[in-house]
Parts: sequence; structure tokens; C-alpha cells
Amino acid sequence: MTKRRDRFIPSAGAWSWLAVALLLALAAPASSRADPVAQFTFLPVSPLTGETITFTSSSTGVTSQNWDLDGDRICNDASGPVAQWSYPTAGVYKVTLCASDDFGQQSSQTLRVTVRNRPPVAAFTYMPVAPFTGDSIALTSISADPDGPIVGLQWDLNGDGVFGDASGPTAEVSFPAAGTYPIGLVVTDRDGASTVSLANITVRERPPEPISPFPVVSMLAAIGPRGTTVRELVVRAPAGTRVRVRCRGRGCPFRSYVQRAARAARIVRIHRLRKALLRPGAMIEIRVTKRGDVGKYTRFEIREGRPPKRTDRCLRPGSKRPVRCPAA
Repeated sequence: MTKRRDRFIPSAGAWSWLAVALLLALAAPASSRADPVAQFTFLPVSPLTGETITFTSSSTGVTSQNWDLDGDRICNDASGPVAQWSYPTAGVYKVTLCASDDFGQQSSQTLRVTVRNRPPVAAFTYMPVAPFTGDSIALTSISADPDGPIVGLQWDLNGDGVFGDASGPTAEVSFPAAGTYPIGLVVTDRDGASTVSLANITVRERPPEPISPFPVVSMLAAIGPRGTTVRELVVRAPAGTRVRVRCRGRGCPFRSYVQRAARAARIVRIHRLRKALLRPGAMIEIRVTKRGDVGKYTRFEIREGRPPKRTDRCLRPGSKRPVRCPAA
């Protein structure tokens, strides 16, 4: 006896349930699709003013990415996964990435970027660059700040480390003695950052000045067969100078004679040499000096049958040795 197998034929109601199940199956992927997620990082993480900052998106499930980099709450400053920006002043700035997918779903992320201040650059010059004792030295700041105005300039002029001797872009200082002196300038910007500049100024001893007006020595003489007769020896020297005359050799009426010019524009006449007959080889030396000043040295060498040979030199303060006078 053979068993009979009956076939299962779905009814109209079963077909309706199958259609619903199929529709649900087709709709399942759409309902499980991930929402867009906006996220980003930036480098450097602690940027300076004016430094380029790179913003890099690591968003998922997005097809459109736009940036708000200027903090106006509108994502229209850049587009794409990477954006770059810089800020001219220090502060905290909000940066936002606006992302969306093809279905209109949107996502955003906002991060705070702290931009650091750049400190000022402190520097100064001084004139004259090789000062003497007593010179007025002019100091001038050439400092600058890359991201804002300088609001304070303070000077240390006596080397004590305290910046309170003068303020402002210029200052003046002088030193009574030769040596090396430290000078300092501290510069402060509007954000409170400060920078110090230091320099050592070498001050030289002031060279002595010549007697003013510089002495003039003149001699009137007659040349004869037996020697040279001095008619007149005159020294024109200002008040306060000391005139010393030495005579060496045959015919000299004295060895040393000193006279002071006591009045302004004094004319010193060496009467003791007047009419003296000096033999060849004799020598007259005149030194005109004044304390602290460069003096005058003149020498006359008596020659046979010829005018005396004249030599003019200078005398350093406190020295009896004649030297060549400066070109000036």
C-alpha cells in the first residue's frame, strides 16, 4: 500500500504575510544605517599667533564637510577633510566642523583652540658707538612685537638689575670714568610678555685737548759771521699756561727760564735772550704747557751761516718728551 503525500499550497492569507516579511527584510538595512559623526583634530596643539594650524577631519558616515574657522557660527570658511587657518592675536578660538551625509543627516563638532602670544623682540642701539668719558650716549630702542603693540619700555642704566632708570623708546646716559658698563632694556607687549636686551658699553678715557688757542712761538734773529744774534723771542699763549725756555751751548745767557702767561691772549717776551749771540750748535727749547692739555714744543738749532733749524712738536699732559702732533 503506497502512502500519498499532499502538497502544501499557500492560501491567500499566507501570501500576504510573505509579502509583509519581504518588505520588512528590504527595509531593515535602511533602519540600521549609522548616523554621520563629525570629529576632527588639529596640529600644532598649542599654536602661536600667525602660525598655520592644520585641521584634519576623522569623521565617519559623511559625504560633505565644511568648516567654521573664524568663529562666526557659519561653516563657510573651508570645505573638505582638511583645512588650514592662522590667528593674528592670542586668545581662545572656537572651530566647528559641520558634516552631513547623502540623506541629509547632519553632525557637528566644536573644539577650542588656544593661540599663544609671541613675546616681543627687545633690542637697542647707542651713539656714539665708541664713547669717551663724559660723552652723552643716546640709547634708542629698535624693539618689535610680531603680534601686537609694545606697551612698555624700561631701562636699567646703572647696571643694578632694576629697570627703572628711564622709560620710553629713548634714553641718555654718560659715565665719568673709563670702563665697561652694562645697559639693559625690558620690553613688554599688550599681553604681558616681556623680553630683556642687554649690552655692554665700553667707555674710553677722553683724550686730552690741545691748549686753546694753541701757542705760537716766533723768533727774529740776525745771522752773522760769528753766529746768530737773537733780536726777539716771543710766545703767544692763553692765560694759565706755563712757558719754560732752555738754552744750551755757547752764547746762552741762561740755562732755564720760566714765565707764566697770567692774562688772556698774553704775549710772553723772552727778554733775557734779546741780543744774545749764539754760536753754531747752540739750542733753544720752548715748552708751553697747561695742566690736562696738550702743550707746545719748539726747538731752534743754531747753524753756521744759515737760519736756525726749527722743529715743532706737541707735549702730552704731564710729559716732557715731545711727540708728533695729531693730524687735526
